[in-house]
Amino acid sequence: MTIDLKSLIGSRIQETTGTRKLTIKGETDNYTVCKIPLDLVHYNEKNGRIATYISQYLTEGNKIDKDVIENYNMVLQKFIENSNSNAIKTTKQNIDRFGQRVPGVVLNDGRIIDGNRRFTCLRLLKNEGKDVYFEAVILDPKNGIDDRDIKRLELNLQHAEERPVDYNPIDNLVDIYRDISIDKLFTIKEYAENTNKRPKEVEVSLKKAELMVQYLEFINAPGQYFIARDMELDGPLQELVGILNKEFKKLDFKDLSRPEYPNKTEREEYLRIRNALFTAIFTNREKGDLTRYIREMGKFVIHSTNRDDFLDEYEEVVEEVYETLQDQEEVTTQTVKEIGKELEVVRKEGKDIIDRKIQDTQIKVARKKPVELLNQALADLERIDLDQVSRLKSEDEKEFRLVLGKIDYMLKKFGGKIEV
Repeated sequence: MTIDLKSLIGSRIQETTGTRKLTIKGETDNYTVCKIPLDLVHYNEKNGRIATYISQYLTEGNKIDKDVIENYNMVLQKFIENSNSNAIKTTKQNIDRFGQRVPGVVLNDGRIIDGNRRFTCLRLLKNEGKDVYFEAVILDPKNGIDDRDIKRLELNLQHAEERPVDYNPIDNLVDIYRDISIDKLFTIKEYAENTNKRPKEVEVSLKKAELMVQYLEFINAPGQYFIARDMELDGPLQELVGILNKEFKKLDFKDLSRPEYPNKTEREEYLRIRNALFTAIFTNREKGDLTRYIREMGKFVIHSTNRDDFLDEYEEVVEEVYETLQDQEEVTTQTVKEIGKELEVVRKEGKDIIDRKIQDTQIKVARKKPVELLNQALADLERIDLDQVSRLKSEDEKEFRLVLGKIDYMLKKFGGKIEV
């Protein structure tokens, strides 16, 4: 059924005296708020807050069908509730006590652009017998508003009005990836402007999103973003960006098989390191320590002198994990756990290799520490102006001689340890 909300103003829909200020196409204006019956509006399946839930629903063989709008709303309502049940409870209580204070924004066909959570709370209150309406501004795309304008408005309302964004971090990465890399609605700079963020911050988030997409392809689960959510990969992905940025400052994280990457050796080294890190993420089941584990792996293995030895020794583990995953007809959260158990021996072998390399580097760092500290002390001593020493007053000269004696004493102790 096609809905034309504006044609119902004055009958089923009533205009209020309230307004909401919106910026569309660079023009800021006050828009009239209407009271809309709940059955005339529906959720936005492209809402970034539920991106991973949508991907899971589709992966399980379901379809997002709008033929029966109430059935469609019931499906997406569960996703909204699951995304942040505590926030739903709080918002529902506030609306019940004080009414809907912040109007939403809907398109003329009833699709919600802003206010999915408020709509959810109103639906819950209606099920309790409350007489409620969804108060929202109605925008008509026929008035020259295109998909880019709608998405820009959505980003501005959700990110740039100085109110907390409670997206799951993985849902947020999916949203950024979809808007910039897939739909190409914005450049990094434009996205930053519309979300009140720095371009560098958006660039890092996009790299995290691209690595997330590549990781899901590595484990044979392309597009199944809910797996990244269930594995809580936001922290590990942040570490991966830092590790790979440090090693490959000029290399793009996108499709590295493209011919425009001239340095084949660097590309192959990048993929070799990236796949080793992906394997470490998959095989490490201690989810709470995974971020720290990847950080230590970067610091003491990838950025160390024993990296090549590690990659050679770890290569069989990477191949075993990759081939086992690629042989699966379907990879889900459950099969990830099952394959993890199946690869128990390989996982242990891989972890032993990483732990041993980390320990080896830590021992080397500890051994070099005295040399580093002595060099640092020498550099500090060389900063002392000899002319200033010769002009020291009696009290300062006395203190200087005292410290000099202590230094001489320490140097003799060090010399005794190395027989100098």
